[in-house]
Amino acid sequence: MSRAAQDSAPYHHGDLRRTLIDRALAVIVADGVEAVSLRALARDIGVSHAAPMRHFPTRSALLAAIAKSGITALLESAGKRLADPDLSSFQKLRSMTEGYVDWAAAYPAQHMLIRNQDVMRHADRELLEEASAYARLHEELIRQAQADGWRSEQETHEVFVEITALTAGLALLASDPIYRTVLPGELSTEEISTVLDRFFLRG
Repeated sequence: MSRAAQDSAPYHHGDLRRTLIDRALAVIVADGVEAVSLRALARDIGVSHAAPMRHFPTRSALLAAIAKSGITALLESAGKRLADPDLSSFQKLRSMTEGYVDWAAAYPAQHMLIRNQDVMRHADRELLEEASAYARLHEELIRQAQADGWRSEQETHEVFVEITALTAGLALLASDPIYRTVLPGELSTEEISTVLDRFFLRG
């Protein structure tokens, strides 16, 4: 088969877009974002080097799509946690904060991507809007908890920065394998809960 015919041949092994994303996720977890290459992915899954470009014209487009899928999963998780009518605003805020750490542990590649400056620098409007939507939701929950008396003496943005710093740190400890060299094993859910309780219940 000529190269032109090979490049235009249909993909016969299922959903190419999904396969590319899944393979890229595995590469990110194993070797980091820098190791992702459209040409290498095509070679790994046995398609022509041009085939991935039907779905992702650039490497940045692929990485942005993966990051967006992660943020969408994060927003969906937050929505489920906040849907319980029996939870107070304070409980919802704590649950959402813990949910971020749980998400980072469950989706380490996506978490790695949204922390990557090069990926987010090339993010499209939709990806940036979803990331902003999560931040706005978190800040609104802080306002509601403050209205109910929790840390009402502080500026909302100040509390938001504190919570963001705390959850970002816990998320790194829970998802980044480099920290397994300095911690005795993986960060447990009990340890995460203890740290969050110390923060949320102190004020």
